[in-house]
Amino acid sequence: MRNIEVTSKTVDQAIEKGLQMLGVNREDVEVKVISEGSMLKKAVVEIYTFASQEEREEYLKNNKASNEVKLVKTESEDEIVDIPTENVEEVSAVVIEFLEGLLAKMEIEASVSRGIRNGDIIFKVNGESVNNLIGYHGETLEAVQYIVNTIVREKVPAYRKKIYIDVENYRRKRQETVEQIAEKIAKKVLTTKRSIKLEPMNSFERKAIHYALSNIEHIGTHSEGVEPNRCLVIDYID
Repeated sequence: MRNIEVTSKTVDQAIEKGLQMLGVNREDVEVKVISEGSMLKKAVVEIYTFASQEEREEYLKNNKASNEVKLVKTESEDEIVDIPTENVEEVSAVVIEFLEGLLAKMEIEASVSRGIRNGDIIFKVNGESVNNLIGYHGETLEAVQYIVNTIVREKVPAYRKKIYIDVENYRRKRQETVEQIAEKIAKKVLTTKRSIKLEPMNSFERKAIHYALSNIEHIGTHSEGVEPNRCLVIDYID
Protein backbone atom coordinates (compact mmCIF):
# COMPACT_ATOMS: atom_id res chain seq x y z
CA MET A 1 0.00 0.00 0.00
CA ARG A 2 1.19 3.49 -0.88
CA ASN A 3 -0.27 6.84 0.13
CA ILE A 4 0.43 10.51 -0.52
CA GLU A 5 -0.93 13.72 1.03
CA VAL A 6 -2.04 16.42 -1.41
CA THR A 7 -3.19 20.02 -0.88
CA SER A 8 -5.09 22.30 -3.22
CA LYS A 9 -7.85 24.94 -3.24
CA THR A 10 -10.67 22.36 -3.18
CA VAL A 11 -11.04 18.66 -2.38
CA ASP A 12 -11.76 17.83 -6.03
CA GLN A 13 -8.69 19.71 -7.22
CA ALA A 14 -6.53 17.98 -4.60
CA ILE A 15 -7.80 14.56 -5.69
CA GLU A 16 -7.20 15.33 -9.37
CA LYS A 17 -3.70 16.57 -8.57
CA GLY A 18 -2.95 13.40 -6.61
CA LEU A 19 -4.23 11.12 -9.36
CA GLN A 20 -1.92 12.84 -11.85
CA MET A 21 1.02 12.50 -9.46
CA LEU A 22 0.35 8.77 -9.01
CA GLY A 23 -0.60 8.14 -12.64
CA VAL A 24 -3.80 6.27 -11.71
CA ASN A 25 -7.56 6.58 -12.17
CA ARG A 26 -10.08 7.56 -9.49
CA GLU A 27 -11.54 4.05 -9.25
CA ASP A 28 -8.08 2.64 -8.44
CA VAL A 29 -7.65 4.55 -5.19
CA GLU A 30 -9.24 5.32 -1.82
CA VAL A 31 -9.39 8.93 -0.64
CA LYS A 32 -9.45 10.24 2.92
CA VAL A 33 -10.39 13.90 3.29
CA ILE A 34 -8.27 15.53 5.99
CA SER A 35 -9.58 19.07 5.51
CA GLU A 36 -12.24 20.38 3.15
CA GLY A 37 -10.64 23.79 3.17
CA SER A 38 -12.15 27.27 3.38
CA MET A 39 -11.48 30.80 2.18
CA LEU A 40 -8.31 30.88 4.28
CA LYS A 41 -7.19 27.24 4.28
CA LYS A 42 -6.43 24.78 1.50
CA ALA A 43 -8.11 21.40 1.21
CA VAL A 44 -6.00 18.38 2.24
CA VAL A 45 -6.54 14.75 1.17
CA GLU A 46 -4.69 11.46 1.53
CA ILE A 47 -4.79 9.14 -1.50
CA TYR A 48 -4.08 5.42 -1.11
CA THR A 49 -3.08 2.92 -3.81
CA PHE A 50 -2.91 -0.85 -3.36
CA ALA A 51 -0.86 -3.73 -4.69
CA SER A 52 -3.88 -6.05 -4.79
CA GLN A 53 -7.65 -6.15 -4.26
CA GLU A 54 -7.11 -8.09 -1.04
CA GLU A 55 -4.90 -5.29 0.31
CA ARG A 56 -7.59 -2.75 -0.60
CA GLU A 57 -10.33 -4.74 1.11
CA GLU A 58 -8.19 -5.05 4.25
CA TYR A 59 -7.68 -1.28 4.26
CA LEU A 60 -11.42 -0.63 3.92
CA LYS A 61 -12.16 -3.09 6.71
CA ASN A 62 -9.69 -1.49 9.11
CA ASN A 63 -10.65 2.10 8.31
CA LYS A 64 -14.43 1.89 8.07
CA ALA A 65 -15.03 2.45 11.77
CA SER A 66 -12.46 5.22 12.13
CA ASN A 67 -13.90 7.15 9.19
CA GLU A 68 -17.41 7.19 10.65
CA VAL A 69 -17.09 9.76 13.42
CA LYS A 70 -20.35 10.26 15.30
CA LEU A 71 -21.41 13.14 17.49
CA VAL A 72 -22.49 11.75 20.85
CA LYS A 73 -24.69 13.97 22.97
CA THR A 74 -24.32 13.88 26.74
CA GLU A 75 -27.23 13.19 29.03
CA SER A 76 -28.71 16.39 30.42
CA GLU A 77 -31.79 17.65 32.15
CA ASP A 78 -34.49 19.35 30.12
CA GLU A 79 -33.17 22.71 29.02
CA ILE A 80 -34.60 25.71 30.86
CA VAL A 81 -34.97 28.50 28.34
CA ASP A 82 -34.53 32.01 29.70
CA ILE A 83 -37.67 33.48 28.15
CA PRO A 84 -37.85 37.24 28.68
CA THR A 85 -41.05 38.34 30.40
CA GLU A 86 -40.46 41.90 31.56
CA ASN A 87 -41.10 44.74 29.10
CA VAL A 88 -41.98 42.28 26.30
CA GLU A 89 -45.26 44.00 25.40
CA GLU A 90 -43.66 47.44 25.47
CA VAL A 91 -40.79 46.23 23.30
CA SER A 92 -43.20 44.50 20.91
CA ALA A 93 -45.24 47.66 20.44
CA VAL A 94 -42.12 49.67 19.59
CA VAL A 95 -40.70 47.12 17.16
CA ILE A 96 -43.96 46.30 15.38
CA GLU A 97 -44.75 50.01 14.91
CA PHE A 98 -41.32 50.58 13.34
CA LEU A 99 -41.44 47.51 11.09
CA GLU A 100 -44.97 48.20 9.87
CA GLY A 101 -43.99 51.79 9.13
CA LEU A 102 -40.91 50.61 7.21
CA LEU A 103 -42.98 48.13 5.18
CA ALA A 104 -45.52 50.86 4.33
CA LYS A 105 -42.79 53.21 3.10
CA MET A 106 -41.30 50.43 0.98
CA GLU A 107 -44.80 49.57 -0.32
CA ILE A 108 -44.40 45.96 0.79
CA GLU A 109 -47.48 43.99 1.82
CA ALA A 110 -46.39 41.80 4.73
CA SER A 111 -47.35 40.79 8.26
CA VAL A 112 -45.27 41.05 11.43
CA SER A 113 -45.49 38.45 14.20
CA ARG A 114 -43.59 37.79 17.42
CA GLY A 115 -41.97 34.58 18.60
CA ILE A 116 -39.40 33.23 21.08
CA ARG A 117 -36.32 31.25 20.06
CA ASN A 118 -33.47 30.24 22.38
CA GLY A 119 -34.78 32.70 24.94
CA ASP A 120 -34.73 35.69 22.55
CA ILE A 121 -37.59 37.68 21.04
CA ILE A 122 -37.74 37.30 17.27
CA PHE A 123 -40.02 39.36 15.05
CA LYS A 124 -40.96 37.59 11.85
CA VAL A 125 -41.86 39.38 8.63
CA ASN A 126 -43.76 37.32 6.05
CA GLY A 127 -45.33 38.33 2.77
CA GLU A 128 -44.76 38.86 -0.92
CA SER A 129 -41.74 40.75 -2.30
CA VAL A 130 -39.96 40.92 1.06
CA ASN A 131 -36.57 39.87 -0.32
CA ASN A 132 -35.56 43.54 -0.42
CA LEU A 133 -35.52 43.39 3.37
CA ILE A 134 -32.93 40.61 3.29
CA GLY A 135 -30.39 41.95 0.82
CA TYR A 136 -27.13 40.35 -0.28
CA HIS A 137 -26.08 37.72 2.29
CA GLY A 138 -28.57 39.26 4.74
CA GLU A 139 -26.79 42.64 4.86
CA THR A 140 -30.03 44.67 4.68
CA LEU A 141 -31.63 42.47 7.32
CA GLU A 142 -28.66 43.03 9.64
CA ALA A 143 -28.96 46.80 9.11
CA VAL A 144 -32.69 46.78 9.90
CA GLN A 145 -32.04 44.69 13.00
CA TYR A 146 -29.33 47.11 14.16
CA ILE A 147 -31.73 50.05 13.82
CA VAL A 148 -34.46 48.15 15.71
CA ASN A 149 -32.11 47.41 18.60
CA THR A 150 -30.98 51.03 18.72
CA ILE A 151 -34.59 52.23 18.92
CA VAL A 152 -35.45 49.69 21.64
CA ARG A 153 -32.46 50.74 23.75
CA GLU A 154 -33.63 54.36 23.54
CA LYS A 155 -37.35 53.81 24.15
CA VAL A 156 -37.24 50.78 26.49
CA PRO A 157 -33.88 51.10 28.32
CA ALA A 158 -34.91 48.51 30.93
CA TYR A 159 -34.88 45.79 28.26
CA ARG A 160 -31.28 44.61 27.81
CA LYS A 161 -31.54 41.52 25.58
CA LYS A 162 -30.98 41.61 21.84
CA ILE A 163 -33.89 41.73 19.40
CA TYR A 164 -33.76 39.58 16.27
CA ILE A 165 -35.60 40.16 12.98
CA ASP A 166 -36.36 37.33 10.55
CA VAL A 167 -37.76 37.65 7.03
CA GLU A 168 -39.50 34.69 5.37
CA ASN A 169 -37.58 32.33 7.67
CA TYR A 170 -34.25 33.47 6.21
CA ARG A 171 -32.56 33.20 9.61
CA ARG A 172 -34.10 29.79 10.30
CA LYS A 173 -32.82 28.45 6.97
CA ARG A 174 -29.40 30.05 7.54
CA GLN A 175 -29.36 28.60 11.05
CA GLU A 176 -29.94 25.09 9.68
CA THR A 177 -27.12 25.60 7.16
CA VAL A 178 -24.53 26.79 9.68
CA GLU A 179 -25.54 24.02 12.11
CA GLN A 180 -24.86 21.41 9.43
CA ILE A 181 -21.48 23.00 8.69
CA ALA A 182 -20.67 23.13 12.41
CA GLU A 183 -21.51 19.45 12.92
CA LYS A 184 -19.20 18.45 10.07
CA ILE A 185 -16.39 20.54 11.55
CA ALA A 186 -17.11 19.16 15.03
CA LYS A 187 -16.47 15.68 13.64
CA LYS A 188 -13.10 16.89 12.35
CA VAL A 189 -12.32 18.33 15.77
CA LEU A 190 -13.11 14.95 17.35
CA THR A 191 -10.84 13.23 14.84
CA THR A 192 -7.88 15.62 15.04
CA LYS A 193 -8.41 16.74 18.68
CA ARG A 194 -7.56 20.26 17.55
CA SER A 195 -9.62 23.45 17.74
CA ILE A 196 -10.99 24.89 14.48
CA LYS A 197 -11.97 28.53 13.99
CA LEU A 198 -14.99 29.20 11.78
CA GLU A 199 -15.35 32.15 9.44
CA PRO A 200 -16.86 35.37 10.88
CA MET A 201 -20.58 35.08 11.67
CA ASN A 202 -23.18 37.32 13.22
CA SER A 203 -24.29 36.80 16.81
CA PHE A 204 -27.46 34.92 15.81
CA GLU A 205 -25.49 32.31 13.85
CA ARG A 206 -22.84 31.94 16.56
CA LYS A 207 -25.51 31.40 19.18
CA ALA A 208 -27.28 28.84 16.97
CA ILE A 209 -24.07 26.81 16.64
CA HIS A 210 -23.39 27.05 20.36
CA TYR A 211 -26.82 25.58 21.11
CA ALA A 212 -26.44 22.87 18.45
CA LEU A 213 -23.10 21.66 19.85
CA SER A 214 -23.60 22.42 23.54
CA ASN A 215 -24.33 18.82 24.65
CA ILE A 216 -21.89 16.94 22.41
CA GLU A 217 -19.20 14.98 24.24
CA HIS A 218 -15.66 16.40 24.02
CA ILE A 219 -16.85 19.49 22.11
CA GLY A 220 -16.89 23.07 23.39
CA THR A 221 -17.28 26.48 21.74
CA HIS A 222 -16.10 30.02 22.38
CA SER A 223 -16.00 33.29 20.43
CA GLU A 224 -12.97 35.35 19.45
CA GLY A 225 -12.49 38.77 17.87
CA VAL A 226 -14.72 41.83 17.60
CA GLU A 227 -17.73 42.60 15.41
CA PRO A 228 -18.15 42.37 12.48
CA ASN A 229 -15.25 39.87 12.35
CA ARG A 230 -16.11 37.91 15.49
CA CYS A 231 -15.64 34.16 15.00
CA LEU A 232 -16.78 31.03 16.76
CA VAL A 233 -14.13 28.45 17.67
CA ILE A 234 -15.00 24.76 18.09
CA ASP A 235 -12.73 23.18 20.71
CA TYR A 236 -11.81 19.63 21.68
CA ILE A 237 -12.30 19.00 25.41
CA ASP A 238 -10.80 15.95 27.15
